[in-house]
Amino acid sequence: MNSILNFPERGNYGNASYRGNCSGYVQKELIEHFKPTLFIDVCEGSGTSADVCKELNVDYIGLDLHKGFDFTRNAVLNFTKKQADLVFSHPPYHNMIDYKAERLKHNLLTTGNDLSSCSSVEEFLELSQLMLLNQRDAARKNGIYTTLIGDYRKSGEFFSFQSDFIKMMPKDELLSVAIKLQHNTMSSFKNYNGSFLPNNHEYLIIWKKKEADVFSFIETKIAEIKRTYNDSWKNIVKLALMKLDNKAKLDDIYSMVMVLAPEKIKVNNHYQAKIRQVLQVNFTPVERGVWALN
Repeated sequence: MNSILNFPERGNYGNASYRGNCSGYVQKELIEHFKPTLFIDVCEGSGTSADVCKELNVDYIGLDLHKGFDFTRNAVLNFTKKQADLVFSHPPYHNMIDYKAERLKHNLLTTGNDLSSCSSVEEFLELSQLMLLNQRDAARKNGIYTTLIGDYRKSGEFFSFQSDFIKMMPKDELLSVAIKLQHNTMSSFKNYNGSFLPNNHEYLIIWKKKEADVFSFIETKIAEIKRTYNDSWKNIVKLALMKLDNKAKLDDIYSMVMVLAPEKIKVNNHYQAKIRQVLQVNFTPVERGVWALN
């Protein structure tokens, strides 16, 4: 596997008519290099990863909104029941493609929090971090979690999503970044003048999971990605609720946060008050002492 990935043909994997479908040779390169015994794809789309894993005889679990799995509301491990050697995602690039309409066109389920329907880039990045945390949680120690993401341009403003994604996650877990060339894109057939440069590549970001707890590295990234302290707590509490099947008693939420962020809890005598504050601002009380995702 090299740092430049160039696949002029997408291969006979997945459904080529499903927009945004990536080349199956990406997953094939990952599998042949890292040799996982279990491969998980958290946004399966048209089934590209499934076809590659079947060809290479690798155990596979595929999750997607059209299968009833929402990585912004459901913990991957609650579905898979086991951690994987390699956890992969190829999420929407914000609203570049309307995937709710795409799933409707292919007669697939359209419910759930679709990253292509986010109201802002900020919301997209917040939910993307939750996706990556979910992937990391589903990877075994020394396992690989990875995502394929491109850049985004809106109203003349350029957003480097790969840069944001790297800042969101532990610096010492970043293993490599590969450049994947894109072929037959709409911008490839146009001539542009001025300062606009067409995007003809994507980034495959690869992390290797260590033992660091979730909160300890999130807090160190807050200034870099211009988030607030409460936002970091929000994603931790949300992940805790997701792992508790989206509804839990306050004491169970405390316990799960302690599992997710033990080092942070050790030095914070008021962590329960902070958790209650986050719950009151961001989540729904369904009965006394019981909270649920909105």
